[in-house]
Amino acid sequence: MSHAPDEPSLTLPPLPPGLSAASSVTQFAQLLAAYACRATHAHGTRVWVVTDGQPLPVAEEGRGLALSDGTLVARALSGGVLTGEGMLAALPFGCGALEFVGADPAALRALLHAAPLLTLAVEGVQAREARRGHGRIAETVEGLMRRLGGSLDLAEVLTVTAQSAALALGFRRAFVALFSELRDGGARTGEVFTHGFTQPFTGGIGVGPVTFETLVQRGEAIRFERGRDHDSPLARGLQELNPETAVIAPLSARGQALGLLYVDTTDPVPATDDDARIVLALAEQAALAIDNARLYGIETRKREAAEALREAGAALAGSLHLSDTLQQVLERAVALFHADAAAVYETQPDGRSISIRSAVGLPSEYMLRVRAKVGVGVTGRAVAQGTRVAARDLTAEDYGGSSRYARQLLANGTYPYRGVVSLPLRVGPTVFGALTLYWTAPLPLDGDDLALAGVFASQAGLAIENARLYEEEQLREREAGALLAVSRVLSERADGSAGPVTDEALHGAVREATLALHAGRGLLALFHEEQAAPGAARPVTRCATYNLHPPHPQELADLAAQLGRGPRPLTRRHTLPVAGSGLIVPLIGAPPEPLGFLYFDDPGPDAPGARTLQFARSLADQVAQTLTREHLLAALEREEARYRQLAEGAHDLIVSTDARGVIEYANPAARTLLEPLTGPLTGADLLTLPTHDTRPALQAAWTDARTRASGSRAEIRIGPYHLEVRLGSVDDGRGMLTVSRDLSELQTLADEIARRGQALEAATSRQSELRSFLTLFTQAQEEERRRISRELHDDTAQVLTATTRRVARLARDLSGEQKARADDILLDLNAAIDGVRRFARNLRPSVLDDLGLLPALEWLATQALTATRLEVSGAERRLSPATELTVFRLAQEALNNVDKHAHAHTAAIRVAFGELPQGGVRVAITDDGRGFTTEQAHAQAQAGHLGLLGLRERVTLAGGTLDVQSAPGEGTTLTFTLPG
Repeated sequence: MSHAPDEPSLTLPPLPPGLSAASSVTQFAQLLAAYACRATHAHGTRVWVVTDGQPLPVAEEGRGLALSDGTLVARALSGGVLTGEGMLAALPFGCGALEFVGADPAALRALLHAAPLLTLAVEGVQAREARRGHGRIAETVEGLMRRLGGSLDLAEVLTVTAQSAALALGFRRAFVALFSELRDGGARTGEVFTHGFTQPFTGGIGVGPVTFETLVQRGEAIRFERGRDHDSPLARGLQELNPETAVIAPLSARGQALGLLYVDTTDPVPATDDDARIVLALAEQAALAIDNARLYGIETRKREAAEALREAGAALAGSLHLSDTLQQVLERAVALFHADAAAVYETQPDGRSISIRSAVGLPSEYMLRVRAKVGVGVTGRAVAQGTRVAARDLTAEDYGGSSRYARQLLANGTYPYRGVVSLPLRVGPTVFGALTLYWTAPLPLDGDDLALAGVFASQAGLAIENARLYEEEQLREREAGALLAVSRVLSERADGSAGPVTDEALHGAVREATLALHAGRGLLALFHEEQAAPGAARPVTRCATYNLHPPHPQELADLAAQLGRGPRPLTRRHTLPVAGSGLIVPLIGAPPEPLGFLYFDDPGPDAPGARTLQFARSLADQVAQTLTREHLLAALEREEARYRQLAEGAHDLIVSTDARGVIEYANPAARTLLEPLTGPLTGADLLTLPTHDTRPALQAAWTDARTRASGSRAEIRIGPYHLEVRLGSVDDGRGMLTVSRDLSELQTLADEIARRGQALEAATSRQSELRSFLTLFTQAQEEERRRISRELHDDTAQVLTATTRRVARLARDLSGEQKARADDILLDLNAAIDGVRRFARNLRPSVLDDLGLLPALEWLATQALTATRLEVSGAERRLSPATELTVFRLAQEALNNVDKHAHAHTAAIRVAFGELPQGGVRVAITDDGRGFTTEQAHAQAQAGHLGLLGLRERVTLAGGTLDVQSAPGEGTTLTFTLPG
């Protein structure tokens, strides 16, 4: 609750005269608390003063103050009025407040009228205290600086700082401790420099989270009073020192926490804010001096270390051979740090283990059996963490051994070394090994020595890396030279032209590759260019060797079966005879497909290493790239020649220009058509060639073609020619290709095509009429044959038969010579009858009309001079009379040709009936005669032998097709296919 001021109901005793004369705020608060408690008859009174924006209790009198937590005081200060709550009341005045427990309300209201006087009094005390405090601080800091006298000896600076702090506060003891370890929420000091302590400090001092936050993070001083802070964590931390009062201040310079300044006393003397400010001021000035001394010490050690390292660096830089550099590193390390042994460990390609590359002082068995794991033991941890790892006494510390052998020695108590430090060897962020030093005694190095060892390791790592890079560079140069030699050998041509790689070039390439790999023998095999069937092996078509007889095909196939995706080492059982070890690597072209393989072997049993396999892959890639490039260059030349031939022979006008439109190439058609009008085209400006009225169209098309992937077109005129131009951008806009067509010539061509079309139509009409006439002629011919055959059979044959009979009767009546003459006449008449009948059958065989096609063909086969057989397939049926007659005549003419020209031993008539409803019939006349070529058939037709032409025409008239298959010495087959 709040109270408004009323008229006082009682008169308060006068204020103590000592208030305005108090020397400090604390003294002022003590006097005020005693006066207020008596004047208001309160159980207890506490004086609060605002410091750094927060109300802090300064003095108290009486009892019952445990009921207060400061909340009521904050409300009173915020409202600026007398505030009460239960037995508590708070009266604000200026920068402070009086808090009461059980006070008389009337006395409180009377005291409220004295608040302005209290405000003036406390402000005066604060002003005097500030003036006095600043002077005291300045005097104390000046005394410290005089005592230091610009000293850069760190121990002296720390000792003088502790003495000055104790004297400035009138306390008995003080110490300065520098941090040796900083971590989140805490720290630990190293060596402690003391004043007034009888017992030395050992093991450093730990700083807890609360103290660390106040000192380091907020930069504030801590005041400790046993009576007030006996239950705090700080009291428990200071229990061993057992102070009555203490002040602790942080040492910080240039944004870096250095340590702390501690001052205490065992006498019951309170520490004031002034004391805290003095210690803070001393700590600030001392921190600068300490940091300067520390930096000076660091620089001094750096100079000493730099001199030692300069000598070591000069020695290490004296050689770029890796073995010499490793020996120098080890000898210098042993001499510089007085180690009993040293070793350089190297990370293995698997990244999980390290082995000794070089060592001095280590037992031979140790060097042979130690293979450390990354992350295990001193050396393994140094490599894994990339930081220095040191074991003061490895036999007593829980580091373990880096290898199984080292762990066995440690377990048996026979490990020969106690002090071990491992320093990572790195280049940039990459750790490639470690330098490990061994001592038979505990580790003798301090922090500075370890720092120097770290710098030496950095220098050693750089020297080792330089030597390794030098050797690798030399190796790469040799490898690059070998790759260049292989490429040069494969690319060389006697005439400088592109084309398939010669056998001589292949032999030269495999020789260069074998020598580069230091192998005994080499082989280069190329597969057949055509892709094999899935699952089938591609055969080797070309093979080149060095110091090796060409393998048998089965040996090549066995080697090809060993191919994988990359180079593979081969054991003795998979190599060629006599070899002890080898490797094989595929040749992969582009697009990725196997071109062949490289094979190398050596009599020795040692398998090729990873570097050798990698170099073999590079050689194979170089060979494959060169082979592919040569193949592509040859193909490119062929394509260029073909396209140039197309351009040179094209009727269209082809012109190529640069980006400005200057003509670089014009084909013969363009030169022939335009140069009589424009002069030489090469070097001319294409955009200026058209007539003035068509130039804008060409310019617009030119602009469109540069921005559109599909190109553009325009119609222009150059002289009398009307041209259609198509433009396309080439070579990423650095050129333009134009193809032009003379539209006037096209119009002329279109007229010619129309004229020729009309002529063709007329010829087709005449041909159709001719075929119609021929059809009618053939029908008339067949009718005439039928009539003549019937007349021969019915008239002539009958007359001859009757005459024969009369002559026969006459012969029976004759005898002697007359009878013989009659018999001769009878024989002639019988022969004439047979000839008439045969002629009649040939004109129109009656068997065709009476029995059908198949009996007629069978009769025709019996009449042929060449032995002929009839073969029938499909469902036999009668065909239309016209079709049957056509088939018969075709077979008849074909067999006549066989008898006259084929000189065949046998012939065959094969009739195949098609299935209904389409039906149809296919007749094949085959013979085993001498056959003929197309040229021979054409020559026969030119000579007037129109047998094949007649057959083809008859088939065409019947709506069928004729297929002729013949070759010299292989006989002839004529196949007629007719609708049925």
